[in-house]
Amino acid sequence: MTGAASIRGLRDAMGRKGAVLIVVGVLLVAGVATVAAVVGQRLLAPEPAAPPPAAAAGPSATTNPPAGMVEFRQPEAGFALSYPADWTRLQSSDKQVVLLAAAGQQESFLVRVLQLDAAVGPQQLPAAKQVTDQIVKSNKSVKLLAQPKQIELGGLPGYFYFYSFQDPKTGKKGAHTHFFVFNDKKMISMVFQAVPLENFQSAAPTFDKITNSFRVLQQ
Repeated sequence: MTGAASIRGLRDAMGRKGAVLIVVGVLLVAGVATVAAVVGQRLLAPEPAAPPPAAAAGPSATTNPPAGMVEFRQPEAGFALSYPADWTRLQSSDKQVVLLAAAGQQESFLVRVLQLDAAVGPQQLPAAKQVTDQIVKSNKSVKLLAQPKQIELGGLPGYFYFYSFQDPKTGKKGAHTHFFVFNDKKMISMVFQAVPLENFQSAAPTFDKITNSFRVLQQ
């Protein structure tokens, strides 16, 4: 599959299948330190339809963020993206988390950058997937809501995951869409969160805007 997986497509699939009504808590704390530090339960069946691909962008020097969005740049990892200007940027005690932002207690996303020992390109993706699978499934009760998809985001190869989670402190449930892309020896991880799970449908267009704004910076 080429192109970024469309979160809106997953939203539509969930709408067709009907999301169960669930009251869900949040994980929006300044010290978010793990990619999948939650437990989950599968809530939707059958599996959502595969989302349509979005256009991939190549390296760019500068660009104006869309209206109502602010730009975030991470030159060390070689990427930039935009997120809603009215979202609150939070601090994380995890030094690998370079961006954490939220809209109240229902929508949030974080970006994590990990330094790898070796560069990862298209040829190394199968081996890299073993790592991304381990990260997503590090908590045994995380449940996939769709099969992982190989993607290209901003011209970078990677994988996309969609899964449910449960806050171990509150027992409440939500949904994560999780992107892993590889830029030479760096793995860039983006996690979008919607709580409760049914809020994913309304949050999806905003998540799509953020995802589609991702681009590689010219060196």
